[in-house]
Amino acid sequence: MRQQNFFEKVQYVSNKVHPELFGCLEGFRNHLALVDTEKSKLLLKKALIFLRALQQDNKTILFINNNPKLSFLTKQTAVSLDQPYSNEYWIPGLLTNWTGSQSMIHSFKYSEQYFGSFLDKKKVVFPKYVKQKKKLEGLTAFKHRPSALVLLQTTGNASIIREAQLLNIPIVAFTNCTKTVSNVEYPIPFDTDAVAIVYFFCSILCKK
Repeated sequence: MRQQNFFEKVQYVSNKVHPELFGCLEGFRNHLALVDTEKSKLLLKKALIFLRALQQDNKTILFINNNPKLSFLTKQTAVSLDQPYSNEYWIPGLLTNWTGSQSMIHSFKYSEQYFGSFLDKKKVVFPKYVKQKKKLEGLTAFKHRPSALVLLQTTGNASIIREAQLLNIPIVAFTNCTKTVSNVEYPIPFDTDAVAIVYFFCSILCKK
């Protein structure tokens, strides 16, 4: 009962629904569409099973987040699973321009190795270095193209989705219901502003 109340709190509600999501609707209330929580839970479970299978096969899963509220959670989840992550700043061509992105990551690792501890110890602030660290610190062990992407939200991530499509990399993503999900293999339609559901998802994924 308690879990059911939780899912009701993070139920997706919208005044707009893309036709592809009509099958996920429970109904309407005050002219607002309500996504069926049971169907959302099934899609959540399907995504978790897929990611668990990749973990068991030691595949690379890239976690991607552009919401500052979820930065700490993204990092903790990825580190716990020994996976790469991209927080807040996406590097265009990270997936498609593999040689260029690997060169950038290698250069950052070199700088971090020789100057990072000195800068931190002396508390010297170089804005460019700080920004690069924010972009790349989660990618230092990113040696292979990922077998899947996990997007903690699809809003603002259209270019990432396009890169994944070009390389046939499957996507797990929390989605809203206003846009197509045909480009997301494992959509999870919950309220993407409800941080609690993302925490729930990550906690389940990190369970041993």
